[in-house]
Amino acid sequence: MEPISIYVHVPFCERRCAYCDFNTFAGLGRLTDAYVAAVAAEMAGSPERGRSADTVFFGGGTPTYLTTAQLQKLMDAVSQHFPLRAGAEVTSEANPGSSDVQRFQAMRKMGFNRVSIGVQSFDDGLLRRLGRIHSGREAHDAVLAARKAGFANVNIDLMFGLPGQSLEDWKDTLEHAIALNPEHLSTYALTIEPGTPFYRAAAEGRLHFPDEELQNDMYEWAMDRLSRAGYEHYEISNFARPGYRCRHNVNYWRNGEYLGFGPGAVSYLRGCRWKSEPNPASYITKVRTGGDTISERECLPPLQALGETLMVGIRLLDGVNLGELNRRFECDVPHMLGDTLLRLQRDGLLEWEGERIRLTHKGLLFADDVACALVMPSTDKEREPLPVS
Repeated sequence: MEPISIYVHVPFCERRCAYCDFNTFAGLGRLTDAYVAAVAAEMAGSPERGRSADTVFFGGGTPTYLTTAQLQKLMDAVSQHFPLRAGAEVTSEANPGSSDVQRFQAMRKMGFNRVSIGVQSFDDGLLRRLGRIHSGREAHDAVLAARKAGFANVNIDLMFGLPGQSLEDWKDTLEHAIALNPEHLSTYALTIEPGTPFYRAAAEGRLHFPDEELQNDMYEWAMDRLSRAGYEHYEISNFARPGYRCRHNVNYWRNGEYLGFGPGAVSYLRGCRWKSEPNPASYITKVRTGGDTISERECLPPLQALGETLMVGIRLLDGVNLGELNRRFECDVPHMLGDTLLRLQRDGLLEWEGERIRLTHKGLLFADDVACALVMPSTDKEREPLPVS
């Protein structure tokens, strides 16, 4: 069987950030032991156990909220049920407020070889506004601690478009990150999600965010500066030194198969997607009692799967190979989307050369619009894939 990607969701945080709408919970430390046992049991009962893993990703939440012993038990379960291939990429997210040299050294011994540090900003004022539990100095020290522990593959997560953030603030944070010489940088525009404290504060006029023009200036400056610093811009929000693309996430963007374990984790296998019970206590109970842990399930018809593959694939700056899509979905994508592709090309948003389509520089600024234009025609119920001639 082909190797697969494994995702382990750790839903615990010391405190939820004001912008966060992920499946995360604060104040549930009493559940961590039971959670670890439940995840290990879920892996042991997976029909896919024994299949090798090419990438593993511990995300959250805050994986470093768990104790070293708890992380070790989770890694042991992964290795036992999904043997790691030689050279597998094994990543954990880490919060600077719960990381130090000793923790990172223990994680290296467990088999983690890549760490993604949630810095977001080096500005203490902005960090307090976000509700982060660390300072800019602690974020700086966490990166140094990862290096001292032996991590040779470090990612720094950053955010722009923060409330009250200026272009100069963003430049200062990015220059600070570059000076730490990480192998990978992720730069995300803040999205205000319904139900979050930020959403309510913005609706009430208590928070003000950079306008679209300023956010575009921040993004374009980051693209230019990181390129000059030797980073390859390989996905809309991601930059890497040559050879250090995040293989786990690239699998997502290529709409590859993966298995997720833990509360709220998502899996995608053989055209079907399912999501685990998101509430940690309910998830633990269902695993213990042999109940169905799946809260949502859908099997995608080929046309919808094709649309999703286009939607996520166009995020990669390498673009999408239409010939590969033709073979994968047994259809003729240029025939289905030719008019749309030509229009996007005419508008300067898309390049279409041979069998490959990719975003232009202008297209990067309007990537969501491009994705919608590509997906909507391909998911129209009235149009079916045409056989490849």
